[in-house]
Amino acid sequence: MTDPRNPKVWLLPLAIFTGALLPAQFATNAALSSELHSLTLTGAVSYLGGAIVLFSILKLFKLEPNWAATRGGPLWMWLGGVIGSAYVVGSALLTRTLGAALATTLVIASQVVTAILLDHFGVFGLQQRRINPLRIAAVALALAALALRLWGMQ
Repeated sequence: MTDPRNPKVWLLPLAIFTGALLPAQFATNAALSSELHSLTLTGAVSYLGGAIVLFSILKLFKLEPNWAATRGGPLWMWLGGVIGSAYVVGSALLTRTLGAALATTLVIASQVVTAILLDHFGVFGLQQRRINPLRIAAVALALAALALRLWGMQ
């Protein structure tokens, strides 16, 4: 039996939970963009809501961020918010136009391909994990899922 005190035991349920949030995020962002009639404002409101929640958690748990540590990292680490903003705007537009299922399938397939490439080259400080036959199979399955979903549109 796996020891529940081992933090790695919780990684699979956490991955499933956070993965399940993806289509919900797409749907809420699409609804918000329909109400606001602005993809840019949708991204700003979405990030503002997230920032309020995160700063509330810091305050609630009396966590003291090490702001000085932010000066020591590479400049590309600041791209997370920029990339996330594009992600929110893109997901809202895709979901409004294509529906949650197809938009999510498209995004997941592209995430799998991109993640394998990021791992392979060790980009953004990631540990390098070379492309191998299992990773190629994962890409093939993700693309097959996308192909099936696109085929189902006809």
